[in-house]
Formats: sequence, structure tokens, C-alpha cells
Amino acid sequence: MVNVKRISKLILVSLAFSILLHSSFAFSGSAKYLAKGYIQNNNGQDCWYRQSVDKESRYFFGDSTQIVGVLIFDSPSCMVGSGFDVDINKMMINNIISRWYSHSDAKFKTHAREMYKSSPLQQKGRCIQSSKYPIMGITIDYLIENGSIKEVIHGGSLSGCTN
Repeated sequence: MVNVKRISKLILVSLAFSILLHSSFAFSGSAKYLAKGYIQNNNGQDCWYRQSVDKESRYFFGDSTQIVGVLIFDSPSCMVGSGFDVDINKMMINNIISRWYSHSDAKFKTHAREMYKSSPLQQKGRCIQSSKYPIMGITIDYLIENGSIKEVIHGGSLSGCTN
């Protein structure tokens, strides 16, 4: 005789395991950060960067810690721009960073005008939202000096983005 309760429990456990397995791939984050690389600016110039990982940062959330990437451009004036040019530079940065956070099909809204103001409990920066996975967001902040993006801090949001 078939035990329905036992089969139901087995199905629930299997489902929970597959969700956790799927989630672990979706939230890649710091495992994929590149220590060195380049991002093209609005003029097609390669802007080289180096990146470190801060495993206990309070940058975005204040009270709670999270893992963030700290990306610093070798030439502080490489990502210079104003108006539409700075939007293009941010989009180019967002395109690269968003690859490190989820599956290749996540379809993050990387254009500067598509970014959200925040995410739950976020105190600084902006949020990049995934079109495909609505609970996936990336916290991001651009440190700008003399009209140029010289540093970018990024990490996973607690859930999707909000306005």
C-alpha cells in the first residue's frame, strides 16, 4: 500500500533541496568577482581596475554586514563623463558587475535610468534589478570625483529592488 504522507514529505524535501541548490547558483557574488580586469567607457577606451572583497562590510546596510566588492579604477579619470556619458559609463560597469551575481539569463536592468532607488534595509547607493528573477537585486554605489567614477562598491541586496 502506498503511504501518501511519506510520499508527500519526500516530494517537499526534494523540492526544498532543489530550490536551495538553484538559489546557491543564483547568488554567486564574491566567488565570481575578478581581481583585475577592464571595463570600456563611453568612448570605447579600456578602463582597467583592481578589485578586492570586503567580507564584513556595513557599507550598504549599516547595522548588518555583507560581502561587497570594491572595484577601483587604475586611472581615476578613465570613467569621466557628464550627462548621458556618465549614464553610459554606469551601464557599462553594471553590465560587467551583474554577470557576477546570477545566471546568464537574469537580464538585469543595467541602464542608469532603469536602476531603483534602494532595496529593503539599504541605506546608501542604488539597486540593479533582475528582470527574470524578481527577488534578485544588486546594491551598487559609484564614488565620483572630478566628474569621473573612480570606485564602485557592489553587493547583493536582501531581496528585489524598491523605489
